[in-house]
Amino acid sequence: MLAHSQSKKQNSYRKSSVAVLCDIQNVLRIKDTANFLLDFAKLQGRVDYKKFYYNSHYPSQVSIKDILETLDFESVDVTDPSLNSADHRLVADCVKLFAPQHSPIPKIIILVSGDWDYAGLITILQAMDKKVIVFAQKGSASAKLMNLVGKNNFYFLDELPELIKNITQIYVPAIK
Repeated sequence: MLAHSQSKKQNSYRKSSVAVLCDIQNVLRIKDTANFLLDFAKLQGRVDYKKFYYNSHYPSQVSIKDILETLDFESVDVTDPSLNSADHRLVADCVKLFAPQHSPIPKIIILVSGDWDYAGLITILQAMDKKVIVFAQKGSASAKLMNLVGKNNFYFLDELPELIKNITQIYVPAIK
């Protein structure tokens, strides 16, 4: 039993560390797909960080906050009314994940936002050899952002249920 326990523990250490960062100001539909987002993240590796950014002055964002907190996401209330304040906070928090004293350092970053403001962060992460996956809401996704991460790392939130179904069909053989 001990050998099995140690082998399971070692296997979890081999999985890539994943960080999920969500700017819900840009993706209000996350409330309907948050469970699928976590399922997707777990298929990528070990989810060590789950954080979202919202503004408590907006009731629609507070209701989404309540849903995400039940899934153990850490919430960051950005009430600063200045332009892109949540974006700046998310970028600053993401950068902190790569400080030398921080552990584990994520290998995969799942960014939930279609905002072009994250292009600089994505470019830096890619230069650091980090895999960046973006989920956006249809109608609010930047075409430039799609091109920056590539079609294999860009998805719409509405596609998450089907994406999870397709991935699990590939990796989980049918039991007959």
